[in-house]
Amino acid sequence: MAWLSFLPPLIAEEVILTPIADATLIERAPGNSSGGADFFNAGTTQVGTRNRALIQFNPSSQIPANATITSATLTLQVVREPACGFASSAFGIYRVLRPWGEGSNVPVDNNGGLGAPAMFGDATWTSRFTGTGQDWAAPGGAPEIDYSSTLSSAAVIYGVNESPYEFESTFDTVADLQLWLNHPENNFGWMLISQSEDTPFTARRFNSREEPFGNVPFLTVDFEVPEPGTLALWGLGLIVMVGGRVWTRRPR
Repeated sequence: MAWLSFLPPLIAEEVILTPIADATLIERAPGNSSGGADFFNAGTTQVGTRNRALIQFNPSSQIPANATITSATLTLQVVREPACGFASSAFGIYRVLRPWGEGSNVPVDNNGGLGAPAMFGDATWTSRFTGTGQDWAAPGGAPEIDYSSTLSSAAVIYGVNESPYEFESTFDTVADLQLWLNHPENNFGWMLISQSEDTPFTARRFNSREEPFGNVPFLTVDFEVPEPGTLALWGLGLIVMVGGRVWTRRPR
């Protein structure tokens, strides 16, 4: 069709985003947090209690507002697995639907798996913001209230030696990023959940954004933007095309 010649050329670009927040929800210590630690945990421990992780990126920090997202791949680094047993598990990421507080708590009196007593505003297993009355709809988060029940992407997590792990780009990760870019007020990140929460020994420790040596989580995003300087010509072309059609339809 002739009008396709007036579509603006697109430029494909790629950026690497690092998290702006991450945290662990700890079932065994529901009032504790560890948002300032250099790791977060997800999966089920040897005693059968669950951990879920939260992670948030800000696409508008590096991606133009008029961009179209074409690909979004999450990469995580596993740094610890249960020493007394092992079970692999698929882990999934789900879009979070309500805000939460990362906090800056760093546990110092244990290995970190149980966190430390939460400070005001921290996310915990029971609360989105400790001390404010803003709790999760159910401990650990409730599907379709606190997080979407739609799986955005998944990866089978084995152990440290196979790391890093990629959560491949899908229609849903692309849709999540596009939503967050277009509507930053709805950007509450993803929740990382084991797909085998009834299975002990699936717990894994992942590097967080506070990891001091640069081995942090990252999100590889591909997108397209109109070529600079072509939008005005594109608009002019449409005007000429539409004007020409109107002129040819005038009665003689």
